This record gives sequence, structure tokens and C-alpha cells, in this order.
Amino acid sequence: MRKHQELSLEQIIEQVIADQLSSDDFCLYGKEDGELELARLYWVSDYPDVVEDSDVYPTDVAEQDLQLVYYGEQLIDVLAVALEEKPNASPQDLVEALNYYQQHDSFMPFDD
Repeated sequence: MRKHQELSLEQIIEQVIADQLSSDDFCLYGKEDGELELARLYWVSDYPDVVEDSDVYPTDVAEQDLQLVYYGEQLIDVLAVALEEKPNASPQDLVEALNYYQQHDSFMPFDD
């Protein structure tokens, strides 16, 4: 995943899948927290550094006053599990799985 750019969540999901869910060295940041939306734009950047038990956000994130939305490692895990359970999942299905994980700290079950 290329960092230091703004992409829609749909573009991010497409890129992560194209990378075969392998590169998790990124985080998503946004102007607001809350539920993820397919068309909303998110900033892709580095993980925050931890200094004295506090997160220090990358300079590009801090300058734009953005909030951490999703860790790359978690995003990859959620997408991998969702696609394993439902290989033909739509982009909207994947967004729902990501939102479910954020709310419940567990993977969304897909009913066939």
C-alpha cells in the first residue's frame, strides 16, 4: 500500500486485495471517526510511534489534524477473514465487516 495519499475506502480495499492482503505497514486516518463509508476519503500513512506510553502521530497526519481510523494490520485481518468466509463479498460487505469489527471487536459472521 502506498502511503502519504488520500484514497476512498473503496480504492484502499481494492489496493489491499490487489496486494494479496500482504502489506499491513500502514494506518488509515480521517477527519472524523465513526462508521467507515465506501466513498469517504481516508489518508494512508505510517503507524503512530509510541513515546512514553502515548501515540505520536506522523507529521503529515498531525498537520492535517486527522484521527486514527484503522490500523493496517487489523484492516488486513478483517478483510482476510471476510473474504475467506464469503469469497464473493462485495466492497459494501467488506465495509460492513470492518465496521462490525470496530463495534464488536470480533469478526462479522456471514450467513450464506
